[in-house]
Amino acid sequence: MAEKQLRVEVEQPAKPALPKRVSYSQMSLYQQCGLKYFFSYIDSWREPPTSALAGGSITHEVVEYLYRLEPAERTVENALALLREHGPRMLKQTEYLPFVDDIKMKHSVREAVENLFKVENPPEVVVQPEHLEMELNVVINGVNFFGKVDRFTVDGVNRVTDYKTGKSPGRFIDDKLAQPYLYALGFKTQYDIDVDEVELIFLNAQEVVRRPADIGLVTSMGEQLATMRANSERDVAESAWDARVSRLCDYCAFQKVCPARNPDAPQPGSTLCDTQLSEAGLLHK
Repeated sequence: MAEKQLRVEVEQPAKPALPKRVSYSQMSLYQQCGLKYFFSYIDSWREPPTSALAGGSITHEVVEYLYRLEPAERTVENALALLREHGPRMLKQTEYLPFVDDIKMKHSVREAVENLFKVENPPEVVVQPEHLEMELNVVINGVNFFGKVDRFTVDGVNRVTDYKTGKSPGRFIDDKLAQPYLYALGFKTQYDIDVDEVELIFLNAQEVVRRPADIGLVTSMGEQLATMRANSERDVAESAWDARVSRLCDYCAFQKVCPARNPDAPQPGSTLCDTQLSEAGLLHK
């Protein structure tokens, strides 16, 4: 929970515009800190890719290709073969090239792929190829929402599954479940499919979390989406955004130029602010 909140006037681009579509990650970021959302989506700054991002992307790629195989072919050996094929290919991409020699990241990815076989039995998972990386592009409560669902299975229970790498969320599991709950609402709205259950698979932590797709929680996510969009439209109109101070500020790349963390910070969006962000290694889109 935020410790304090500060309304910050910013210098916006000449014609500031919100993204035409809203993803879960956008909504989550705005709820975490409106000012960070401003830096990322209005002022168009982004943090350099991290090894965790590279590792997570490779893991998702390998798992997707594994589940496109026939059930009998979904073996550990084939999964590792897919890793040897797609890992080097993805690390040739410009954004991931800095991690080509990151041994720790590569070990974490291999661990995640092997752990998949410890938390479930891939040959027994009933999934159609078209139900992998399913795209959602639908209007929810007047908001253009989009997302990509890792896996949708129908085996007596309609289940939305999302893979996660990294540590177990522990007591913050409810925060992580918000994403598949919103996806469940997207499925109902776009495909008229009732999702019975949501699932998070934390591969590195060897943890599986399943919850019923409670209609109250699912509906609440749609309401939060509409509220987020309305509030961000207000912020653009007022050229002012809420900086929310919390434990997450310690990991924020924008804290040096955040007035809530640094009283001497330049006005967000100003030339001086942009200079400091560039010097800190952030990238302008």
